[in-house]
Amino acid sequence: MRTSRTIVNLLYTLGSSLVLMLLGLVTRSLFVTNFDAFIPGYSDTIASLFTFFSVAEFGVGSVISYRLYEQIAARDVEQISRYMALYKWAYRVIGLVIGAMAVVCVFFLPLLVVGEDIDWTTVYLIYALQALSTLSSYFLVTRRLLYTCTQQGYICTRIDLFYNIATSLARIAIALLWPNYLLYFGVTILFNTLANLTVALRYRKDFPEVHEAKVSLRDFKELGVFHDLRYYLVHRLSNTIYGSSDNLVITRMRGAETVTLTGNYSTVSTSVTNVCNKIMDSFAAAIGSIVYDKDAAASGHDRAVFWSMDLFSYLFGSFVAVAYACLFQPFITLWMGDRWLLPMGYVLLFSFNEYIGWNHRMVGSYRAVLGRFEEDQWYMVAAAVLNLVLSFALILPLGLAGVIAATVVAHLIMWTGRARVVIRHYLPGCGWRYLGIQIAHLATLGLGYGLTRAACAAMPGGWLGLIAQGGLVCLIPNGVNLAAYGWTSDAAYLRERAKTALHKLRALRKGGQG
Repeated sequence: MRTSRTIVNLLYTLGSSLVLMLLGLVTRSLFVTNFDAFIPGYSDTIASLFTFFSVAEFGVGSVISYRLYEQIAARDVEQISRYMALYKWAYRVIGLVIGAMAVVCVFFLPLLVVGEDIDWTTVYLIYALQALSTLSSYFLVTRRLLYTCTQQGYICTRIDLFYNIATSLARIAIALLWPNYLLYFGVTILFNTLANLTVALRYRKDFPEVHEAKVSLRDFKELGVFHDLRYYLVHRLSNTIYGSSDNLVITRMRGAETVTLTGNYSTVSTSVTNVCNKIMDSFAAAIGSIVYDKDAAASGHDRAVFWSMDLFSYLFGSFVAVAYACLFQPFITLWMGDRWLLPMGYVLLFSFNEYIGWNHRMVGSYRAVLGRFEEDQWYMVAAAVLNLVLSFALILPLGLAGVIAATVVAHLIMWTGRARVVIRHYLPGCGWRYLGIQIAHLATLGLGYGLTRAACAAMPGGWLGLIAQGGLVCLIPNGVNLAAYGWTSDAAYLRERAKTALHKLRALRKGGQG
């Protein structure tokens, strides 16, 4: 069942995300070229500010989701209902808190948005729309959690696909015909709200056994949620500072127009990340169920799955990193023009940071399922503080490359903390093996990048040249990885899973034809 649902999630995810990625690139191009040059920068900066506000979420979703995996495995409907009720009411309170924070912080915007001839009417309008968008999600999004934990996220993906396409088409029309920011962002709020309402209606049909349970503050304590939140809050705060400080530092030190430049690169990476996240999330729920599968633990199947997923993370991360490093500059040139290019040093560090993130993505999934958030909380604090301090310290001598260098250092610290928890509680005695594997992966990444970079440099320019470079990016690093790891026991397990997936796909196709 885990394999079938993972495959279905992947099929819906890949198809919908690729369509949305293309629409997103068109939308961003029109947004940057048809609106005032500062508006995208204001928008990206204010979005980062509201990401800071999300620390008020305390990590409720993460804490309840990892506890839900255990209840779903036990098929305890009563406990599932209680956790979902806690999640709903917690998010309502969080929404009110974030609303209050937004009202207070509006008076401090002049300290963040600096520069000459700032259109403050536009800044406050963007701020108000971002506040409305953020708050609406906290009151409507909670039902999606159970779809994710039961590996039925493809249902939400189908619903989101329709509304996201509608959003993109509406944005494109507005950017072309009537570049009005109120309409541009307003349609996003409208269709996001409709998508969440549609999911809510579908939820009643798909989970009729999950009922509205009465809960109180006492339930939060009895179910252990307060205990986990106390420690996870440090994770949440640190991760928020780590993930959102770059745009705020750049805005403060270089101005909103520079954020527009980095925003073009992050738009591409965000589009790719949305596709990749859905793929990885398809496995995350399976990880949640296998961690609590006693039969898998008794047979050693759980460890085999871990090492295969860790290898899969590396294969995924190395391919994405090489693709960014080799294709970013020619793509930005063709998509937006030479004047939107950032230094190659920034691109290389950005690509390496993406490698770090994707390479330990599965370790992060295991770490989230295991709980024990107190054990790596100080790693998270160190990462957040270093990212912020080093960003301000390095942006003057190194420019934008200094900001992303600080992010890389912080990301490595996060990875160390997460791996430490997983090895201690899930893979005792495997720490040196894990370290050795990562060193080998880093060497293979360097070889794959070097060969790919040299081959791409010989290709002509233009869209045909970019397509040829894309083909090389698909062939060379993956070929190097296949030669290096295709013979390992972890790869053998992946081959076995691939064969099973093919059989499932054929069965699904035959069932659909029947």
